[in-house]
Amino acid sequence: MKKLFLTIFLWFWLPIIAAALLLAVVLLHSGMASRGALRLGLHDLLLFTVTGAIFCYLVSRYLTKPLAKLGEAAAKIAEGRLDTRVDPSLRARRDEIADLARNFDRMAERIEALINGQRRLLGDVSHELRSPLSRLIVALSLVKQGPAEEAAENLERIGLEARRLDTLIGQLLALTRIDSGVDRGSPAPFDLTNLVQEVANDGDFEARARNRSVVIQQADACAIHGFEELLRSAVENVVRNAIRHTAEGTAVEITLQRGSSRVLLRVSDYGPGVPESMLPDIFLPFRRVANGNSDGAGLGLAIAERAVSVHRGVIRATNAPRTGLIVEIDLPIA
Repeated sequence: MKKLFLTIFLWFWLPIIAAALLLAVVLLHSGMASRGALRLGLHDLLLFTVTGAIFCYLVSRYLTKPLAKLGEAAAKIAEGRLDTRVDPSLRARRDEIADLARNFDRMAERIEALINGQRRLLGDVSHELRSPLSRLIVALSLVKQGPAEEAAENLERIGLEARRLDTLIGQLLALTRIDSGVDRGSPAPFDLTNLVQEVANDGDFEARARNRSVVIQQADACAIHGFEELLRSAVENVVRNAIRHTAEGTAVEITLQRGSSRVLLRVSDYGPGVPESMLPDIFLPFRRVANGNSDGAGLGLAIAERAVSVHRGVIRATNAPRTGLIVEIDLPIA
């Protein structure tokens, strides 16, 4: 506060005082004013100086007190106390400092959410890696110590766990690249309808091996501006998730509807659906539904959500009226 007080006093009050003293000296030497008048003027100038000093002190205190509170909050966050927020009295003010306090709290909430999310992700990754690694170790031990006739089966198990690890690590890298913007390239116009048709054809080829299919019920012509491969990964993950959960003998249904300013992609399956309490969390990493069909790593829908967010879109999931899950991707056209 001392620095701000001196700054205000020196910049605003001192020039006025200096000018008044200079004027007094000029008037005294020129004989235009008596000594008594000058003495009275100096008395008034002294009173003016004291008043100015008090004013500068009050102004500096008014400005520095909330800034000091903001500084204390920032220091606590730097120490790792992520739940720190500024004093509520700062947000109640009606000036720019209140705006600064609210922005500070929003920043703190965002930092806390990001750090806690990273911590949860690290814990989830550790948990997900532990299971296949443990099975790999057991299988290797059986290959070394078990009978020769069981070696082929155990080696097949090792290959399966290695592929699962490869898939998990690949999806984690994809999630990290989306968040960091690495290898994203530059946005460009592309044909969304053609992209959806290609993904549907690939998905149908994979689904037929499971006695399922993928059909496009409606595909309006639509071109959007964005990252084609990134959005392709989002659509692929949603379609593959639907193929995995839809019942045998049923089809995953895709519709692409274009509006005046937005386009809506809907992917529906005929699986068991998702408990209502879990719907808000299915786009979080490693969230799986315990229905017997959740053989993935639980990252596909998380990748889709991040990719859609990059395009300023929204992805949501609802249970179908009878059975199955409906995932909608709502994107701006421009």
